[in-house]
Amino acid sequence: MNGIEGWKGLKRVAWLGLVLAVAVLGWNIIAGGGAMASPGEGSRMLTVTGQGSVSVESSIALIRLGVVIQGETAQSVQQQVAERSERLVNRLKELQVGALQTTGISLYPQYDYRDGQPRLTGVQGQNSLQFEVPVARAGQVLDEAVAAGATQVESVSFRADDATLLEARSRALTQAVQDAQRQAQDVLGALNLSIRSVERIQIQSDGYMVPPPIPFARADYARLETASTPVEGGQQTVRAQVTLEIRY
Repeated sequence: MNGIEGWKGLKRVAWLGLVLAVAVLGWNIIAGGGAMASPGEGSRMLTVTGQGSVSVESSIALIRLGVVIQGETAQSVQQQVAERSERLVNRLKELQVGALQTTGISLYPQYDYRDGQPRLTGVQGQNSLQFEVPVARAGQVLDEAVAAGATQVESVSFRADDATLLEARSRALTQAVQDAQRQAQDVLGALNLSIRSVERIQIQSDGYMVPPPIPFARADYARLETASTPVEGGQQTVRAQVTLEIRY
């Protein structure tokens, strides 16, 4: 009997050793695996993206206009374009517009393609300019430009001044950060968790939503000679987007 009891005792010791070995192995796997790390180690991350937008009044008008002349010869057309453009530029300088620059010069033949055969009918020349002016003066400047020789108002667009845009961008970024933080607090609060730290901040995109340019038809700028031109700038929206990676 003593031999049998001894054998049973050895079996119990062996089973106990096996259980202890499995337990130690399981603990090592849990302690070493990143996905199964304990909450106290702070390895869990939450990514949230916040949005912000601020609308501001446009105060500057960007005006594109030009001199377009049609005639029989390239030399005569170019001469007329040059004379009108010089008068126009001088008048715009007198009006103290900003950022005045030439945006295009062209001179090309015109053809009549009736009956399938191209026939030269004349030449068209164009000189295009653009400049900036306060919105409050835009209508007056347009009237003066047409009187000085402009035959085409291509478009008018609007924007806020640089200082206003910079302030609006700062406010939009603040809104975006607050929005991201609010989202994180709502999610973690629902799970009885809390924010430990912000590990990464990324400004993914920000931009200025500019009102679209207003095109002018020939009938519109023809009437500028007899009526004052009303111009309203409208609003411009500044948007920002911020992403936060939060440790909890």
